[in-house]
Amino acid sequence: MQSYGEQVLVRGLSFLAEKQAATAHNLANVDTTSFKRRAAVAVDSPQSFHSMLERELPVLTYEERTDLQRGILRETGNRLDIAIDGPYWLRVQDDKGGQYYTRNGQLQLANDGRLVTRDGYSVLDQGGQPVSLGTGDDAPSDLSISPNGTIQNPVTGQTWTPLAVVSLPRPEDLVPIGKSLYVDPKGQKPTQAGDGVQQGFLEGSNVDSLQELVQMITIERT
Repeated sequence: MQSYGEQVLVRGLSFLAEKQAATAHNLANVDTTSFKRRAAVAVDSPQSFHSMLERELPVLTYEERTDLQRGILRETGNRLDIAIDGPYWLRVQDDKGGQYYTRNGQLQLANDGRLVTRDGYSVLDQGGQPVSLGTGDDAPSDLSISPNGTIQNPVTGQTWTPLAVVSLPRPEDLVPIGKSLYVDPKGQKPTQAGDGVQQGFLEGSNVDSLQELVQMITIERT
């Protein structure tokens, strides 16, 4: 049976390893659009440790949490680029109907007229349907996207239902799965945002590379 001191030592070393991995992951994604830095934190464990004196001593566990602070917005001039200014999310969908949240607004038009992310996920409107802008002669030659997510063809005046730009009661419960996508294991009810879309901009990573390098040095010293 391990002593309390041994348990603390092992858990402490495990925490440092996880913290180092999170920091390395942040540094690798410093230039990734809309990437949110990860941080390893200590949390209370429901378990306790009985010492040889029959005293209950606390036990800590460690987990990663996402820093959801907004990254710096940079202008691209691309009419299909959008940045989300505020605590909001875009709702997107894969070809099997699975839904996700993202803040990566690098959008493009698919061959079938759908508005999709760079990885091919359909962007949803506020009614939960994929946004389709038409193909061939019906496809707009230019697009205007208002702050509330409404898409308009400035040439013909045609408009489309606003994009699903939503807020969540507990965004910290979202789980990142890669490609700037997040899943909501708790099935929260999203609320349509009133504004927050900036056309022609993209949100950068919220990673401060200098801060992460200092963090890495501190971990190595520890």
